[in-house]
Amino acid sequence: MSRKHALIGVEGPNDSAFVGKVLNLLNFKKFDGKESNLDSFWAKFRPIYPKKGGDLYERLDMPSIFFTDTLSVAIYAGGGSNLSRNLSLILHSHPPYQKQIEAFGIIADADKDSPNNIAKKYSKDFQVYFPGFPTVGGNIDLGYPRTGIYVLPDNAQQGVLENILCSCGEYAYPLHMEKASSYLAEFDAEHKRKWKPFDDKKALIATVVSVLKPGKTNTVSIKDNNWISQNTLSNVPALENFVTFIKKLLDLKTIDI
Repeated sequence: MSRKHALIGVEGPNDSAFVGKVLNLLNFKKFDGKESNLDSFWAKFRPIYPKKGGDLYERLDMPSIFFTDTLSVAIYAGGGSNLSRNLSLILHSHPPYQKQIEAFGIIADADKDSPNNIAKKYSKDFQVYFPGFPTVGGNIDLGYPRTGIYVLPDNAQQGVLENILCSCGEYAYPLHMEKASSYLAEFDAEHKRKWKPFDDKKALIATVVSVLKPGKTNTVSIKDNNWISQNTLSNVPALENFVTFIKKLLDLKTIDI
């Protein structure tokens, strides 16, 4: 049976791990990374290393790929604010990624901007390829291909992925979260002087991760631990809303979790 294909663009590796974990909940399997098993549809993403004239230390841009018997989903982490530029280059140079996919989505942080502004920015960038691409976070255009954008944490508030993870942590690791919060509260304002908005959330997650998986990154913990699970899905509305968005974007009506 031939698989259909969908492409999701995200800003960074933590976002990619988050979306991948959600796909795991939806019964997707992860591509094992072996070239011989790569779906030929995604061959354009296969990185050439080192890039001609490029930085030898630059991270490879191979997407994470998840699949079922009927659908293959590539999650492309496009380098933060460079997501639109990097993904547009790929869409422009390889028309099948515009014309033959079933769905295309963008997952982005609101950060300290308004979700509406973020959605409009990405809409302007990608309506060149997908005229029906929505202008409002959380919305999905049901044309062909289906297109949508989700602005974390909830399409309504300023914030980042870690806002959702902190809510999940309250159910997955309540003791860890309590002790990590107490630990961080002991530091005075001077230690936090250079923190950017929402760095408190990121520090809290990183502190818990240092206990769950010493020496590992937040990205690894999101993949391996229980921040995203049946338990947190049942208790965290922001996560439930995101999963509903992904199911609608990928047309997964028959999956009940």
